[in-house]
Amino acid sequence: MTPFVAAPTDAAALRRRAREDGFVYLPRLLPEGRLSPLRKVVDAALTARGWVVDGRTDPSLRLGGWDDPRGIAFHRELAPTKEYRALAAAPEILDAVRHILQAEPRFYAGDVCRLVSPGAVDLTTPPHQDVAYLPDASDAWTAWIPLGPCPRALGPLALLAGSHTGGMRPHAPLAPGGGGIAVPEPAPWCSLDLEAGDVIAFSALTVHRALPNVTADRLRVSVTYRYRPGDDVQRL
Repeated sequence: MTPFVAAPTDAAALRRRAREDGFVYLPRLLPEGRLSPLRKVVDAALTARGWVVDGRTDPSLRLGGWDDPRGIAFHRELAPTKEYRALAAAPEILDAVRHILQAEPRFYAGDVCRLVSPGAVDLTTPPHQDVAYLPDASDAWTAWIPLGPCPRALGPLALLAGSHTGGMRPHAPLAPGGGGIAVPEPAPWCSLDLEAGDVIAFSALTVHRALPNVTADRLRVSVTYRYRPGDDVQRL
């Protein structure tokens, strides 16, 4: 596993990295004040459901399936909150995406809050491209944000640098324990232990997957926001 390299802070260099790799790693992009309001809302909802008690979760819950009605209901409760929408519109994220798109970002489909139980390795998201599951998304970019520290044992994303250049690949339907893209092994996956405030932004054409949550009793909590260029595209 190759570790992520921090994206350049210069706008032109950031764009070049995004074009070359199909993703950028933005360490500590978000200050604590951006994350904590949403994290409090999420923690309260998890506690109310009994899914997290004293910071720990029961592995037998097996949260993480993309079609799990519990996760869908959780997201539907969270998505309309002002805290969820405020993080999507964080100026730090919008500035980075603006540089990448060379346009004013507008919100796109597919935002989600994902919960992944420890030990549910068969529910780990397989390699795929977002463009295969979202309509007309070839110009869309995703911001993936863990709502707290996310070491590799907790299951952050892994991405294939340069995999966006070949267009959309054939996909099998996503299903628990399968689907997505068959990727030859060993593949040069990139990942890293992530800290609170880290953001990974990637193209809808970039092949990516989740690493398994192999902790004993920790729930992985992340949010995903998607953006497309607005009408005022400016090629710089």
